[in-house]
Amino acid sequence: MCSTSSRRADLGEVVAGVIQRHGAKWLRFVVRVLGNEADAEDVLQEAVRRVLVRNRVLPTEDQVKKYLGRAITNTAIELYYNRKRDRTRHVALQENSLPGSSATPQMILEEHEESAEREFMVQALHEALNRLPPKQYEAVRMTILEPGITSIRDAGALNGIAYSTLRHRSVQGLLRLRKFIQQALRSTPLKVVLA
Repeated sequence: MCSTSSRRADLGEVVAGVIQRHGAKWLRFVVRVLGNEADAEDVLQEAVRRVLVRNRVLPTEDQVKKYLGRAITNTAIELYYNRKRDRTRHVALQENSLPGSSATPQMILEEHEESAEREFMVQALHEALNRLPPKQYEAVRMTILEPGITSIRDAGALNGIAYSTLRHRSVQGLLRLRKFIQQALRSTPLKVVLA
């Protein structure tokens, strides 16, 4: 029977071996995400710490590699978004405290990224709407896109469509829109995968 300390020691040895074989590849990946080697090293250390603290029993080294790879990816993305949120807060403070100051290159880059994200989402939404079957598109248009209609029941009454029919078409249309947009987001070059 294995004790917790011996399991931790075994997991530590396996993690050390996995890091020794794949650490350089993971480090390069995190440097691409964060743009900073020191931060990338911190991410690897934090991911290893999380895996060791969690102390999951993983039967094979391959499963440890996948689990550690996912922990590294999640930690890197978490740090990236935390930094982005902090920069946004900092930029907002600068804009409020320094009226009339010129935009920094970082602000211009972030504005360009946000604009590109918005444009992509709008384009994906238009494409998704165009791919909807006509009756689902009509239901989504009547219940979601048209201002002034307060409920599905009112929209159905105004257009002579039974409530349950309009509701079903609207829900199905929204599910299709969501699925298409998720597929579009997954197919963007921003998707990051560890091998």
